[in-house]
Amino acid sequence: MRLLHLVGYRGNSAEFPENTLPALRSAIALGVRFIELDVHLSADGVPMVCNEQQLARVTGAEADDSDLSGAQMQALDVSQTNIFGDKFLGTLIPPLTTALRLLQGRPEITVFVVLGRASIARFGHSQVISQVVRAMKPFKSRCVLVSKDLATVYTARTRADYPVGWILSAYDGHTQIKIEAFKPEYVFCDLELLPQGKPLWKGPWRWAISHVADIDTALALATRGADFVVTRNVRKLGEAMRAHAATRAAHIASMTTANAVSQSHGISRAEVIAHVTEENEQTVVRREMSTRASPPVRTDVAPRASSELITFEFDLDVPVPA
Repeated sequence: MRLLHLVGYRGNSAEFPENTLPALRSAIALGVRFIELDVHLSADGVPMVCNEQQLARVTGAEADDSDLSGAQMQALDVSQTNIFGDKFLGTLIPPLTTALRLLQGRPEITVFVVLGRASIARFGHSQVISQVVRAMKPFKSRCVLVSKDLATVYTARTRADYPVGWILSAYDGHTQIKIEAFKPEYVFCDLELLPQGKPLWKGPWRWAISHVADIDTALALATRGADFVVTRNVRKLGEAMRAHAATRAAHIASMTTANAVSQSHGISRAEVIAHVTEENEQTVVRREMSTRASPPVRTDVAPRASSELITFEFDLDVPVPA
């Protein structure tokens, strides 16, 4: 058995400004064990949790933000008023060291730290990696260095001794050759880049598919070989996963009970299931007749055939038969 994991994209960025402390805290509170965030180096070499697109939004597309110090970047409001209005006014860019302190006392959480391309272009991958690794040192065992730049990923592995992830810009034969030669621990790929229905390339790496919004897509990706689904919709997808887990667990329990009863009483499992289903339906009807009763939850209905092989756990991980 292997697991499919949920990754919070820039925290819980569907409900809070992305790459901010509120977004990260929310994702952790919702039970997410894996978080992806972006890192951009300030002019004075301080790793900050943001990306060049965020900076462009708050400083203006024509402004030169390359000379902003860490202190100046920490004073920038990134509340995304275009999405959230005034709800999060005053939400600022955090240093990476501050964001990683959220991991204190949470050894189950892993952070995918995505190195910004603008910083790499300005400072070079060696300096960027050096500064980021210094900030991550107290949490080394729970951080993964990720980049779109393959040279940066290679340097991170050889010089920093960290697990690494490569973000693909294409899903084609040339890219496959590079992956098979380099063998990163993680391969990130946008959902839109994947061909329809085909299994993912097999290897020692683990697949993380980005921009997954719903449980049906997550289930389909699991059957194709995905190990992680990356989403902004942490709450929505997490709740769907838990509901799926509850349904599947109840189905397995019913099948186990049916097998035990059929063996002890010498009747077929189908007869036992039919009897249990009838009793459950009668119970549902009786409950619906009471105005004070809570809405019933049907636990006797098996999931669709396409999701038979996958069960979501409460911690947002999915056992998937190998």
